[in-house]
Amino acid sequence: MPKVGDVALVALPVLVLVALILHLSYNIFVHPLRNAPGPKLWAASRLPWCWYQHRGVLQYKLLELHVKYGHAVRVAPNEMSFTSESAWKTIYGQRSVEMPKDPIFSLLTPTGVQNIMVADRETHTRQRRLLSHAFSEKALREQESLLQLHVSKFLEQLSNNSAAGPVDMVAWASFLTFDMVGDMAFGENFGCLDRGDYDPFVRAIQSMATELTYTQMWKYWRLQALRKYLMSKEVVGKRVENVKRAMAAVGRRLQRETSRKDFMHYILAANDEKGMSPQEIHVNAFSLNIAGSDYERLMAEITAAFGTETDITIASTHNLEFMDAVINESLRLYPPVAITMPRRTPLGGETIDGIYVPGGMTVGVHHFSCYRHPNNFYRPNDFLPERFLAANRDLAPFQKDNRACLQPFSFGPRGCLGKNLARAEMRLALAKLLFRFAVKLQPGQEEWQRSQRLQGFWQKPPLYCILLPKNTA
Repeated sequence: MPKVGDVALVALPVLVLVALILHLSYNIFVHPLRNAPGPKLWAASRLPWCWYQHRGVLQYKLLELHVKYGHAVRVAPNEMSFTSESAWKTIYGQRSVEMPKDPIFSLLTPTGVQNIMVADRETHTRQRRLLSHAFSEKALREQESLLQLHVSKFLEQLSNNSAAGPVDMVAWASFLTFDMVGDMAFGENFGCLDRGDYDPFVRAIQSMATELTYTQMWKYWRLQALRKYLMSKEVVGKRVENVKRAMAAVGRRLQRETSRKDFMHYILAANDEKGMSPQEIHVNAFSLNIAGSDYERLMAEITAAFGTETDITIASTHNLEFMDAVINESLRLYPPVAITMPRRTPLGGETIDGIYVPGGMTVGVHHFSCYRHPNNFYRPNDFLPERFLAANRDLAPFQKDNRACLQPFSFGPRGCLGKNLARAEMRLALAKLLFRFAVKLQPGQEEWQRSQRLQGFWQKPPLYCILLPKNTA
């Protein structure tokens, strides 16, 4: 006669298997989202989603699913992905009952203090009111000298290094970006352009993004307690280390009396009893740091607009129509945030793109799929900046393009505060770069984007370009 222990030993895996089958069957046949379009395997379990996320190619797989199933796709048992203009408005737009950020994705700061990226609605409104002063048109004009200083240094370094051969534009553009933002946010220059190398803070950002990506997956499987054993030592703890670096820099800036018109100047000048505590200022300063023929046409526009390099300013680049079209098309094909910024549906549920989604479900617009969907843009995988020119909007073949789908800085009351600053930086740096140099890709770099993995941020390999001096006036 078999012993009780032996029976239990045999029965346990059987019970586990039965429970698993029942769970998967529920997700496919009984779950409130059972009728939503999408593959049954993805509806049954989050395992496919996590598999492609782990490989860094989830963006391509989600695009494939959206092309097959339409603008609304069930991509996990409790998650719907969207790619339409109306979804932007419904999910992220101004609402009486806000769709809060998904708590699995919206991680708390290491200190527990809320920053603008993860804050609840009341805290977000209070912090945004104060931070908006640092990104006003007035602040942008007063900050131009800082931007010009770093762009000039960027060009000089390119002039010095391009004579020896092709230069890695990913590295030098990163040096420029972080030196500018670090100077404005902390009042301290990272010194990347001076050294021609990454600061430890900057170097750790990709590892930090990878850590956040894996932490999100562990939370889905309730394995976050094991995260330090499941990730490499090069990744674990990078976020906490970088926040500590940022907080130390903010502390030094708060102790200095200076007339510099950096972010902190505007934040401190507008701070009052309804403003932010010193702890909130610390965690928000960290967040501010983490945000062929066409080429010939752009070169011609820049050459015609400016007599000398010193003529190129934020104001003088504002009306370069084709440059804006190039920037918009670049943001469409290569959005800096290419993932979904997930929200949770409110208690009573919500109808999105004609599909009722019950309360407590995860929803969001997937940037990469939205911008590459053939129902949104003509020849969606081709670089066609002409689509964004006002004269072409109502003409074939671009008359059916849904330009309102392009929201690279997000949408609604939680949209990116720094989008005007970002566009000003792009216009200024690009205009000066192309005024001074003719830029050509090094042979072999044509598939540069296609080879990249995406984990939070794009994992960018070097992009080597040949820079030929044109005019150094």
